Amino acid sequence: MKRRSSGTRRALWRSLAAAALLVALTALVVWRLLSARPAWWNPAEPSAAESLSRGEYLENQIVTAFHKVRPADASRWTLELDAQWINAWLATRLPLWAANRNLSWSAILHEANVSISEGRLHFGARYGAGESGQVYSVDFQPELDGQGRLRLKALRIRAGRLPLPLGLALDSLEGLSRNWPELNAALRGDGIDPVFRLSDGRRVALRGLAFEDHRLLLTLETLPDR
Repeated sequence: MKRRSSGTRRALWRSLAAAALLVALTALVVWRLLSARPAWWNPAEPSAAESLSRGEYLENQIVTAFHKVRPADASRWTLELDAQWINAWLATRLPLWAANRNLSWSAILHEANVSISEGRLHFGARYGAGESGQVYSVDFQPELDGQGRLRLKALRIRAGRLPLPLGLALDSLEGLSRNWPELNAALRGDGIDPVFRLSDGRRVALRGLAFEDHRLLLTLETLPDR
């Protein structure tokens, strides 16, 4: 009986040791995935002169393109957005833009950056200040539906490189962007009417989008006042 009891205890200890090792390895893998950054992660340096000039130039180019007066037979036009220039704008101009609109996430999301590839838009940011902040990223597939409404189909959300449950993550995003209902509608699949009203009464409508060489190509149409 003693031998059997001793053998049973040894088997139990071996099982417990194996379980502990498995838990430790799982925790290590999860920690490494959480602390890792997406392969495409490359935020612009906000204080760099190149970032400052690129961000301001891109913003001015967009404003100029939207407000340009075009002949009636040339109302459709194309706007090219390069990922590097978008990242420069995100690093230097987005914080000012968000703060002026009292958007709730402006003080807690940092190092926002994007990557454009294979028909997808990858967006990431660091939640919290400093290196201790957690990096979160979302893979989007933006598209226009049959009614011309813009939808941002969220394909995957990660913390570091660890996939998160999509529904739970979308709930968190909705909480962060509660002052931006249009974004929430696009993320939830309801879609938004991608029409922007200009100060002179004219409107600019998004009519198409395409991806090419890390660039986002937008087809837009300038519409008269109504």
